[in-house]
Amino acid sequence: RTPKKVAVTDNRSSIAYQDLVRRTENLAASLLDLGLAAGEVVAVQAPNWSELLIAHLALDRIGGIFLPVHDGFRATEMRHLLQTAGAVALIHPAAFHGFEHRALAEALAPELPALRHRIVLRAAPQGSELSFDTLCENDGWREAQGQEWLRGHRPSAQEPLQIMVSSGTTSMPKCSIFSDNNMVFKLVSQYGRYATQMTDRDIGASIAPAGTGATGYNYPIIAPLLHGGSSVLLERWDGNRPGQALELIARHRCTFAVMIPTQLVKLLRSPHARDYDLSSLRFISNAGAKLADSDAEEAERIFGCPVQTVYGATDAGVPTMTRIADPAPRRRTAGHVLPGEEVRIIRDDGTEAAPGEPGEVTWRGANSSYGYLAAVDHGGVWDEDGWYHSGDLGTVDEEGYLVIVGRKKDMIIRGGHNINPHKIEEILIRHPAVVDAAVVPVRNAVLGEQIGAAIVLAHGQLEPSLAELARFVLDADVPKWYQPEYLKIFQDFPRNAGGKVDKRQISLLFEQDSQDSAAQPATPA
Repeated sequence: RTPKKVAVTDNRSSIAYQDLVRRTENLAASLLDLGLAAGEVVAVQAPNWSELLIAHLALDRIGGIFLPVHDGFRATEMRHLLQTAGAVALIHPAAFHGFEHRALAEALAPELPALRHRIVLRAAPQGSELSFDTLCENDGWREAQGQEWLRGHRPSAQEPLQIMVSSGTTSMPKCSIFSDNNMVFKLVSQYGRYATQMTDRDIGASIAPAGTGATGYNYPIIAPLLHGGSSVLLERWDGNRPGQALELIARHRCTFAVMIPTQLVKLLRSPHARDYDLSSLRFISNAGAKLADSDAEEAERIFGCPVQTVYGATDAGVPTMTRIADPAPRRRTAGHVLPGEEVRIIRDDGTEAAPGEPGEVTWRGANSSYGYLAAVDHGGVWDEDGWYHSGDLGTVDEEGYLVIVGRKKDMIIRGGHNINPHKIEEILIRHPAVVDAAVVPVRNAVLGEQIGAAIVLAHGQLEPSLAELARFVLDADVPKWYQPEYLKIFQDFPRNAGGKVDKRQISLLFEQDSQDSAAQPATPA
């Protein structure tokens, strides 16, 4: 309908819809000429570049399976993912942000017998490499074979065609596989129509890493394109320079942005947060982790738009979202159960919890994944009836809104008391010196576990003492056993490739360094 309208903009150029179609068709034809067969996997490792989208849509035309890979993954993760997926081609930069991706691909190639092609981005090919740009410009097939030849390779929308990589902290990343119907239903019917009222006038800002296929890709890039809108990509998020994201939103008059909580909090705490004209924003989508209520409220004040939440798991899809039209108290939940999805709250014995009773959140539905690629053991997270067991603890109220109250595995058991670390984190984040907080267990021979509080300082603030933070928590009217007993202060938390806080790594640091001056135990009040 609008061939000359800009579809996607990155740090290199803006691409109109007609050019996006042309490049994806050319790349699809080139991949067929290289012998790519339906059902074979092509991995694409790149920062937030438009090549991710071009490769995805090209593979979609011919039944190839798209495996986006975070540009921060290195040899261990890359070897695991490429071997697990049996990738036949790898698309990658020559180098990015000081890392030699070409050298890594060359080193791994002998261990990847399925890998037939290496395709380089934004650089002249070397040796057996192929040029991505050249493949996208090769249109000789149009006269030789014709449009019907390419259309004849189009797969069913029910075929598994997109992989999303989960960024677990206790094991290697896993590959969950989705069909186009899964994605279209989620992004058009649920996210677009039900939650955000998206139209062809919307312009999405992709702030989070797009290489995992989830928060930084599906919602800000694919969703607006499915509605005839546009997307703008921030090449690389820099937590020390949040103004880059603000400037991108203001310059391109983005109508919505998608972020993980850490990024949104960094924008809020930026001394320049009010220096940009962000009046174009209709909403901000938060996904990937829980955003503290106080931060959501502050974001809505500063940016003048509702904060919308997407709740789910990379492995299994999304059962709930908040709607931008929801009243403020409802926007602080994990959202309403979506049309086409089922949610059950269950006790440890598998029986359904009573209304208002906390239990494990389980779900199944229309946007769910097909499970893990290559018959990887799923560890029992799906039961025989197709319910995904999330490990989250929550309640669903009488109107169908989900509230997350903790994680089964995250619960700290101190001297027989069950302590929800998320509750302590929500209190700590309200302290003026704290920009982010992570609460983890610290092993203790007598009590079993004690409470370790890790914090990231707000800009320009003095370091608070452990005693000060313990008193701050107690003043929030929680039991005395909720006060932090160890403290560590970070410039930024260790994170996995998806940007989530790596609590396992933080726990290990407490274990290794529990007697340091920066992590002294407190005497419980």
